[in-house]
Amino acid sequence: MSQNFDLKVIERKAFRSTYQDGLWDINLGLIVIGMAMFVFRPEEGYSALNFLWLMVTCLVANLIFWAGKKFITVPRMGQVRFGEIRKQKARTLAIIMAVFILVQGGIVLLTALGWKNPDLAAKINSVLNAGNMERLAVATVGSLFVGPSFILVAYFNDFLRGYYIAILMALAVFMMILFNQPIYPLILGGLIVVPGLVLFVQFLRQHPLPPHEVGHGNS
Repeated sequence: MSQNFDLKVIERKAFRSTYQDGLWDINLGLIVIGMAMFVFRPEEGYSALNFLWLMVTCLVANLIFWAGKKFITVPRMGQVRFGEIRKQKARTLAIIMAVFILVQGGIVLLTALGWKNPDLAAKINSVLNAGNMERLAVATVGSLFVGPSFILVAYFNDFLRGYYIAILMALAVFMMILFNQPIYPLILGGLIVVPGLVLFVQFLRQHPLPPHEVGHGNS
């Protein structure tokens, strides 16, 4: 019994070590920054630039994450395989994220249709530009959707910093909808990215490339 417990503790520590590089923080922080202009409601109305900003930011965020894991993290720490319990958690998380992505996709589609349909755009703007109480309600619903979703992500991934990130993401959505000022999610996104960059630099210092990797890279 004690041995099984020790193995679970070791596996959990090994799993959490995959977040030492700070790449998840950088990825999620950049997504929050992308949300800043996507949710922004300019007086002259939405344009393709709102959508383009989000797409470019998310593309850059995911490229940084993928390249960082492939070319920086894995050569230093290796590829770790985990047990069935961890795989089951991953499958459960995949289902949760699929639902989250579908809802997000619906929001993006609704916004895109708003650009093509003036009547629908007017209805969306009338809701978002309503009085303080209406905007407060919409902002609260938006933040309650984002916050708990990423808290579940943090829980299923044993990602302790994820709780902090989830709170900042929920706060970014709340303030963006309520005040319609991109500066708030830009700042909150920065508060996620900067610690990630610090962790990334620390990771590079604490985990230099193994000698055979360095030799291979110089050949």
